[in-house]
Amino acid sequence: MARRIHSRKNKHLGNRTFGGGNTKNRRGKGCRGGKGRAGYHKHKWLQTIKLGEHKPPKKGFKSGRVKTGKTTLDEIQAMPEQEIVLKNTKVLSNGNLTRSVKVTATAFTAKAKQKIEAAGGQAITL
Repeated sequence: MARRIHSRKNKHLGNRTFGGGNTKNRRGKGCRGGKGRAGYHKHKWLQTIKLGEHKPPKKGFKSGRVKTGKTTLDEIQAMPEQEIVLKNTKVLSNGNLTRSVKVTATAFTAKAKQKIEAAGGQAITL
């Protein structure tokens, strides 16, 4: 591709409209196709697509509640650490523990807490 050596300013020198089309264009506010978002569904459609505003707006609201994950005792048994910290997680009682583990989590079921303490570990709630 050829390299542009001359500036665009030099290209327009001696030209009455300086790249603006008709003489009447660029005079007032009449050559811009409307005010604000006018014409987004007609003559400014490419701009609408570029900005992604042609998609329907999302409805509803987002809950501020943080979803809690779930972890079973079998999964904790498979983890090699002695101290396990599980944020935004509830520990369920599925499976068995054969070693003592210090588990810190958001919530525990009653059975899970019993099984952890029976194995010689600690169940600490965040």
